[in-house]
Amino acid sequence: MELSPWLLGLLGFILLFVLMFLRVPVAFAFAIAGFLGLWYVRGLPAALGDLPVAVWSTSSDYVMICIPLFILMGNFSNYSGIGPDLYKTALTWFGRMPGGLAMTTVFGNAAFGAVTGASLAGLVTFTPIAWKPMLSLNYDKRLAAGCLMSSGTLSQLIPPSLSFVVYSVVTNESVGRLFIAGIFPGILQAIMYALLIFFLTKFHIMEGPAGPSSTWKEKILSLRGTWGMLLLFILIMGGLYLGVFTPTEGAAIGAAGSFIILVLRQRFNLKLIKTAVFEGLVTSAMLFMILIGSMIFARFVTTSGLSGWIVQSIVGAGLSPYTVLTAALVVFLIAGCVMPAIPMVLLFTPLFYPILVTQYGMDPIWFGVIVVIMVELALVTPPVGLHLFAFKSLVKEDIDTKELWQGAIPFVITDLIRLVIMVAFPIISVWLPQQMYN
Repeated sequence: MELSPWLLGLLGFILLFVLMFLRVPVAFAFAIAGFLGLWYVRGLPAALGDLPVAVWSTSSDYVMICIPLFILMGNFSNYSGIGPDLYKTALTWFGRMPGGLAMTTVFGNAAFGAVTGASLAGLVTFTPIAWKPMLSLNYDKRLAAGCLMSSGTLSQLIPPSLSFVVYSVVTNESVGRLFIAGIFPGILQAIMYALLIFFLTKFHIMEGPAGPSSTWKEKILSLRGTWGMLLLFILIMGGLYLGVFTPTEGAAIGAAGSFIILVLRQRFNLKLIKTAVFEGLVTSAMLFMILIGSMIFARFVTTSGLSGWIVQSIVGAGLSPYTVLTAALVVFLIAGCVMPAIPMVLLFTPLFYPILVTQYGMDPIWFGVIVVIMVELALVTPPVGLHLFAFKSLVKEDIDTKELWQGAIPFVITDLIRLVIMVAFPIISVWLPQQMYN
């Protein structure tokens, strides 16, 4: 009996989720479900022939070179000690305000995200620095946890972002445009987090006493700790904006620049360099495996006819673009509660991109920003956001699960408000890329 496209695709997705819940590594879950689906649709010889094609077409993509280079740049920057210096700088400027240490964490993470591109790096770097000082000033644990978990996601939007690279690989959109498009939304996110913290502490909804005051001289002198971050960010984004080099070349320049900063700040510490390179290799290999597995699954979804069936069904039903967009965002939000962020981008972007961008004509760069915002939400949304687990493992018994969830919820609500703003005003994300290419 021949299965209909929607039923065949549904069975493929069910198998994929079953494998994930059985703790099969995400890359192999994608590959197994995709291969079995291709075997059913096209036969074993054709399915076996698709495997090397998927591996080669994914790993040889020029854009993919960005991934290991940006990861390496982030590792070099992390081990150079840029993070603690950025925190100290932000502390001298914002520490005296109500909730100042929490705001310091937000703006420190925003600056750190400009040289890392990976959200966990910010969480792991700033939690040991900021958690205990906030508790010593009698901060509400929920506020301290919420700002640390949420501000780490800023690196998803603030370029260079690995999520934008993955979206680019899936959709063939310009990485440079995506990076530039993330600047204003990332700044908006940091400002909205700071306003939330000010509101919560000013009206004593959550306690966050002011920290130590600093003189203007100390504020100015503290800016010395930002030179590495500013140099890399201006070098990479300035080069992209002016068209001096491509994103891939920018990634190489960023990796080289962060290596030089590491050597200048830590001397030629061979142990740190080896650790940064090894961790970069492991992370890159993991991401490449996930991407290859997802491409095998994507070939099955396309071959099965599911993508075409979905497009035809939605267009035929006469649904408005924003009705479909709302449905897509709900799917992303629910999926983000039960699966990792990058696989979520790889799984659902190919389903909704043809409908919203190709059929309804929505801006692909704007849609990429919306997708990355949903990735951020997935990282902190209770009960299974990745940052909740990571933060809990870092602070051990200092906070219980209930307090962890309560701390995340105000920031999740703030992100949902920001999502509505971004949907209502696409100009926030598309204006700067348009200026860059005009």
